Amino acid sequence: MQQYSLLLPEIILAGLGLLLLALDLTVSSKRTLAVAGVIGTLATLAAVVANFGAPATEIWSGTIRVDAFAQYFKLIFAVILGLVFLFSGEYLERREVKVGEFYILVTFATLGAFLMASSLELITIYIGLELMTISSYVLAGMLRNDARSSEASIKFFLMGALTSGVILYGLSLLYGLTGSTHLAEIAAGLAASPNASLITAAGVFIIAGFGFKIAAVPFHMWAPDTYEGAPTPVSAFLITASEAAGFAALLRILLVGLAPALPQWQAVLAVIAFVTMTFGNVTAIVQTRTKRMLAYSAIAQAGYVLVGVAVATPESVSAMLFYLMVYAFSTIGAFAVVIMLSNHVPSEEIEDFKGLARRAPAFALSMAFLLLSLIGVPPTGGFFGKLSLYRAAVDGGMVWLALAMVLNSAISVPYYFNVIRNMYLAEGPSTALGARPGLKIALGISVAATLLLGVFPEPLVGLLRTLHIMP
Repeated sequence: MQQYSLLLPEIILAGLGLLLLALDLTVSSKRTLAVAGVIGTLATLAAVVANFGAPATEIWSGTIRVDAFAQYFKLIFAVILGLVFLFSGEYLERREVKVGEFYILVTFATLGAFLMASSLELITIYIGLELMTISSYVLAGMLRNDARSSEASIKFFLMGALTSGVILYGLSLLYGLTGSTHLAEIAAGLAASPNASLITAAGVFIIAGFGFKIAAVPFHMWAPDTYEGAPTPVSAFLITASEAAGFAALLRILLVGLAPALPQWQAVLAVIAFVTMTFGNVTAIVQTRTKRMLAYSAIAQAGYVLVGVAVATPESVSAMLFYLMVYAFSTIGAFAVVIMLSNHVPSEEIEDFKGLARRAPAFALSMAFLLLSLIGVPPTGGFFGKLSLYRAAVDGGMVWLALAMVLNSAISVPYYFNVIRNMYLAEGPSTALGARPGLKIALGISVAATLLLGVFPEPLVGLLRTLHIMP
């Protein structure tokens, strides 16, 4: 019974997916599904919080580890899922998307992310990964009458299938070297193995495969087209929850299974982090479409988060996890504003933000605040998150990477400010814009969380320290 209580969040989430399936077949009003989704997500959150602080426990022969690391990531995933339920309804109805299918798929994709965060065994990690990615392939192509959405889904599927094979090959090398699929046993086997070349090859394949999942350069080719062509709520989910799940699995594998080979992959990840943040920021400057700009912004943000992985100290992991929470709220909130605007102006150009401060002042102010958080301007949560990563990089001996973060934050100012300038300084239509209460609530939660994490970061930072969050 203790095993089932520890897995209660996953059980509730799986039950929610089945309940949504039944409701989709029997209920005429699809808004009922959103209400059920929010209630089910709150129940999942309650189950996750109830397990916080409990001793780390391995169940099912060590394949699942319920610890602070897993619970923290589950908290992020559940929050993202709840916000997606809140703000996606009007967008889906206006574009005649199958609402029930969307809610069911996004729920099961989140369940896959839960499994990835908890897994200590390669096969279980891969099952969670496939559950999440297969659901995401379908979600990306749900605008059936939109050629860009079909293109996004096909590119995502083809690249995803290829990288799944790459990951499997890397995992098979680890199994061949150690004779086990359990990460702790793999670490012990690698420590005793003299075959450094095969260990390096396995690490390269795994980093390349999960580099695709987190949209790190040079494995990012799919991301801009997919994020732009997918339905906007799907883009928000992929940029936040899907990338966070990739980081969770990557941390588990690198810091547990590949810990004996730390010097071999640490420098590689530092270079990837630098190239990713620089490429993402520089390319975002020239974008004219909102979602494509946010796609390259997401690539740059993945580079910042990779700094925490590359430094690989308890302080850097805590800073990375703090930043992931801030990034999730800031990005989800920004996409809520994009969804509100696209419900009225379907072109999704940055030019569409002209005059938004007069048409929807609260939404414009929220968007400006959230973009400042993505830049890293105080008193937002993004400032403290980047500062924490900067300190961790300096303390970890990677001063050059910390300076690269500062430089890239400066590079990112023009394309974020371009949106703010259009909202406040450019002339635009005068028609007032509005949104349903669910979207307003999601945006309010995102802005409030981003502000609180900037003004009062210590409670979360202290929690991360006391929980020994290192996987």
